[in-house]
Amino acid sequence: MTDDDPTARLSSHEITVPGTPDEVWRAIATGPGHAAWLFPADIDPAAGGAMTVHREPYGETAHATVTGWDPPHRFGYEEPAGPDAPPLATEFLVEAAGGGSCVVRVVNGFRRDGEGWEDLVEGAGEGWRMSLTVLRAYLTHFAGRPAGSVGVLVGLGLPAAERPRAAAVLDRLLGIGAAPAGAAFRTPAGAPELAGTVEARSPGYVLLRAAEPYPALYAFSCFPMAPGAPLSVNLLARLYGAPPGAAAREEDRWRTWLTAARHAFDN
Repeated sequence: MTDDDPTARLSSHEITVPGTPDEVWRAIATGPGHAAWLFPADIDPAAGGAMTVHREPYGETAHATVTGWDPPHRFGYEEPAGPDAPPLATEFLVEAAGGGSCVVRVVNGFRRDGEGWEDLVEGAGEGWRMSLTVLRAYLTHFAGRPAGSVGVLVGLGLPAAERPRAAAVLDRLLGIGAAPAGAAFRTPAGAPELAGTVEARSPGYVLLRAAEPYPALYAFSCFPMAPGAPLSVNLLARLYGAPPGAAAREEDRWRTWLTAARHAFDN
């Protein structure tokens, strides 16, 4: 995907991950792999095939078309972005980097007619920047393992300008404060049980790798889910090797706790 068209509006983010191109490809371009770090998806493995991405509770189910299929190096798709918008394109590029690693680049946005949609491209690009850290952690610690999905969104009703303050409140509630990547953590009394290591963090976002109660990745963000939307606390977690029913129970625990803690963000 290129931005040769002057009306194109695209974002680009890349990250180095462990694994061969074939291993990375399975994580990004197959349904089970995609679900293990991002969203459950049904993918027809060919250009022109159908792709369905189940993004609930963060957004609606997306019905996309595969536009690029060149295993294990290039995977792309387009999806509707709204009644007045051109198709939203996403492309993964995988390149071997030596030493058993690969560089994964995600290009996302509008190939043409993107004027006026810069806010959407910027927000989607930030979402991909955060998501790529989950991909790296999955391939580093849980590659090839199926996952149970936990998804929670709790609206805060706060403007986007309040994001730094809201993120600091969330860090305090989780008991991690300003702990850097690599630090050990354990949630405080009253919060759902979670203990492990801070995997990655950036403004408004933290990725936790849990050892207790189950091996898992928990990605927390304070982030508006659409341009102009108020802030929400968003949790995307993937549980690896947990017993049947554990993901549903964890989702209920976290939704209940975050909803009850909503008032803390008003102070």
